[in-house]
Amino acid sequence: MATPTTTTGWILRVGSYAGIAGALLGLVGNLLHPPTPIGDPEGVARTIAGSRLWVPDHLAIVLGLILMLGGLVAITHTIPDGLPAALARLGSVAAVAGITIGLLLVTLDGLAAKGIAEAWTTAPAADQAAALQLVLAEETINFALAALFNILFAGVSFILYGLAVAWSHTYPRWLGWTVVLAGAGSILAGLIQATAGEPTTITRILTIIFPTVITLWLVEMNILVLRKTPALERAITQHPHPEVSG
Repeated sequence: MATPTTTTGWILRVGSYAGIAGALLGLVGNLLHPPTPIGDPEGVARTIAGSRLWVPDHLAIVLGLILMLGGLVAITHTIPDGLPAALARLGSVAAVAGITIGLLLVTLDGLAAKGIAEAWTTAPAADQAAALQLVLAEETINFALAALFNILFAGVSFILYGLAVAWSHTYPRWLGWTVVLAGAGSILAGLIQATAGEPTTITRILTIIFPTVITLWLVEMNILVLRKTPALERAITQHPHPEVSG
């Protein structure tokens, strides 16, 4: 692949490679996340405290979320005009807000929860009930943040990007509609969890299916961005507001 000659070219290439790496990290991290039992507070605390994978898995997800933003920025730069461009830019704003919430969520769930759960396992018998309540309180905060993350980042952001892609005439329309459906499913999962106040069997299934679709979508989209980058750079050189055909 030729060396970029414009700022936009560098953004497209660096952002796309970051997006692919971040999406794959997020996908693996989500699939490997140790499951915690539903309706068993002591089981939750014991799972978190005893898991060697808990902290590295969450750190991988943190890095994945940061890198995924680069991929979304790259996509935004390939949709230059009209309503699709406006939707992509609105999607990027929602993504920044959603990723901020996600970083708080994953840091609390990955680092704070681990320390609190380990403190419960070593607490004197007289203090274990209070220590377990701290674990549950922290988990309740995580559940609320997770619901918002699903609604805003996995939901609103990718619905906006999906509509932008579907209506842009730059990419296959089916790619856009696929992630719109995944975003709608993520909002549904977030609303169910927000209403229940905790994960349920259905939300756990939904938050495996739809994030998997979203991360694979981002990988495919960033591969397409890399393929379009040379043509887009040539168009930028010739026209201030290029249109790149798909």
